[in-house]
Amino acid sequence: MSALGVPVPDVFRAVDLGPGFVTNNAQLYGRWADDKLTLGFRVDQRLANLAGSLHGGMLASFADTFLPYAVMYQSLGKRRIMPTINLQIDYVAPAMMGSWVHGEATVLRVTRTIAFVQGLVFADGELIARASGIFKLGNHIEGGDGDFFRLKRVS
Repeated sequence: MSALGVPVPDVFRAVDLGPGFVTNNAQLYGRWADDKLTLGFRVDQRLANLAGSLHGGMLASFADTFLPYAVMYQSLGKRRIMPTINLQIDYVAPAMMGSWVHGEATVLRVTRTIAFVQGLVFADGELIARASGIFKLGNHIEGGDGDFFRLKRVS
C-alpha cells in the first residue's frame, strides 16, 4: 500500500535501498522478472510540483537510482557504489498525483570500470521519460551479493 493508501501493483514488493535522498522521499517497490529489475513508486504530494504532477527533480533522482541498480542486478550480481558520471533525461509527459511510476532499463555495456545503461520511465503505462547514464563501478558493498532485495523471480 502506498503513502496515498492506493495499492501498488501486486507483482511489486517494497525494497530497502538504505538511507539516502531518494529513500527519504519515496518508498520504492521492485520486481524481478524475465531477468530484468523494475523499480517503481506512487506519486504523492511530497513528490509533486506546483502543477500537481511529479517534480522533474524527483524523476531525475529516480532515474539516477533505477539505472545503476539495473546494472547491479542484471549484469554484476553485486551491489556496488556507482557514482554518476553522466545522466541525461528527456521529459516526455507529466505523471499526475496518484500515478504509478516505474522504470525499466537496458544495460548497454559494462567494462572493468564503467557501465552504460538506458531506460524508460512510465506512469500508469504511458511513457513519461527516457534516460541514459554512465556510471563508475566503485567498491563492492559488503553483504551485497546476489538478490540483495530478496525479490522473487517471476516469469
